[in-house]
Amino acid sequence: MYTRNESRRDINPAATNRTIVLLVALCCLSTGIAIGMIVHGVARATSDDNRLTINGRPAVADALSASFARVARDVEPCVAHIKVYESQVYAREGTGSGVIVNAAGFILTNAHVVARANRIRVRLSDGSEVDARVVGVDIPTDLAVIKIDSAKPLPVARMGDSDRLNVGDWVLAIGSPFGLEQTVTAGIISAKDRVTESGSTPFQQFLQTDAAINPGNSGGPLVDLSGEVIGINTQIATNTGGYNGIGFALPSATAVEIYNQLVAQGRVRRGFLGIKPQEITPQIARLNKIADGQGVVVLELTDLTGPAGRAGLQSGDVVTSINGQRVKNVRELIRRIASLPVGSVANIDYVRAGERRIANVKLEERQEDADARQDFRPAPVDPRGPRKAPEQKDKAKVFSGMGISVKTLTPELAKLHGLDGARGAIVVGVERGSIADENNLTEDDLIVEINNRPVNSQEEFARVTRDLKSGDDVVIKVLRKERGPLRRLWIVSFTMP
Repeated sequence: MYTRNESRRDINPAATNRTIVLLVALCCLSTGIAIGMIVHGVARATSDDNRLTINGRPAVADALSASFARVARDVEPCVAHIKVYESQVYAREGTGSGVIVNAAGFILTNAHVVARANRIRVRLSDGSEVDARVVGVDIPTDLAVIKIDSAKPLPVARMGDSDRLNVGDWVLAIGSPFGLEQTVTAGIISAKDRVTESGSTPFQQFLQTDAAINPGNSGGPLVDLSGEVIGINTQIATNTGGYNGIGFALPSATAVEIYNQLVAQGRVRRGFLGIKPQEITPQIARLNKIADGQGVVVLELTDLTGPAGRAGLQSGDVVTSINGQRVKNVRELIRRIASLPVGSVANIDYVRAGERRIANVKLEERQEDADARQDFRPAPVDPRGPRKAPEQKDKAKVFSGMGISVKTLTPELAKLHGLDGARGAIVVGVERGSIADENNLTEDDLIVEINNRPVNSQEEFARVTRDLKSGDDVVIKVLRKERGPLRRLWIVSFTMP
């Protein structure tokens, strides 16, 4: 019987050592040969071969890049390049983009791309060109529909739901910036419901994106990563005329609504309420006991026999909801009323002097070109700007706590000021630096109401304002001269200092 130690004594130690030495030597020799070959190869390539080779290994696709590539591949065939000519000799005047949204050849684009076109040519993604005709144009939203006839099947983009977008979602803009067709840029939704300072109408609330949008992109699609159109690229914010990092697209919710009307009837019909609206202020909200401070003030009626007038609405009423949906501001009221069918009845909740009421208003059609029906324009800023009354030289004038002096509007004063038939207290002095001065009350304003109480004379003005103290809210209706002898109603509100 052998132990492990005994079995090792049978091996020749000298032979074992020679074997190990030989193996080490062979390994060192092999390593040296390999290093030599590599060095020789590098030196040879450096001195004799300056060519580049392409790595043949398969690329590992990034998930986001793969999504971008898939969306671009799917949507690009649906994007059209639009060339517009404005003269009979077809002198080229401008370019834009559009997106095919119906297999019959209907294309959504911007109104400003095609509104003045004498001839429209559309180039498709396969390079073919066809003439297009205008189906309808809607200037207030800057949307238009044009149509082409094609003997072959047309690719069609899918319309997505812009209301489901979130700030931060990835989007792609596709179009022909500077005539560079089928250009794709990527970015995110930077903001929703954006109102631009210039070029924005009450019917436009934009998606803001940092996907590059440049001249020529107008009318092209903004798409999400499912490949659905969620906006029509329309505007940019720029100091240079080109992309400065901010672009705006009309949301698909607006585009679909306008498209359907243009295709069905060639124009857009909008509901008309018949009021001039004004934003609510904290003072007006508190005076009318509106806890959430939301609503729209009826500044005045455009026509006493119009829809709102027939339903009993009056100047100073605060509209709080339409068909059960809260109204937060003027733009929201505009869109809600405009989106309702002409001839339909709108259930309007409003507040008058703190009392909640309901009116059923049968809407008429808004006429875009009639001055008498510009009822959706918010009350403009006084064109004269902040006005400072001159130093008062009449030491006999007695100023109220608000810093104004008034007189009863007599028939003689009414005739002098072009106010025949009116009643009220006319402002004859404004104290410099007073609360009235800071809020642009001025001489010649006719005060007709304060805090829902009529003011027909100097005495009534004194009675209404006598007990005002610091912290009290003041809401004043005045008739103010705008242009020539014409006057319009203003509502001025402030808190007593």
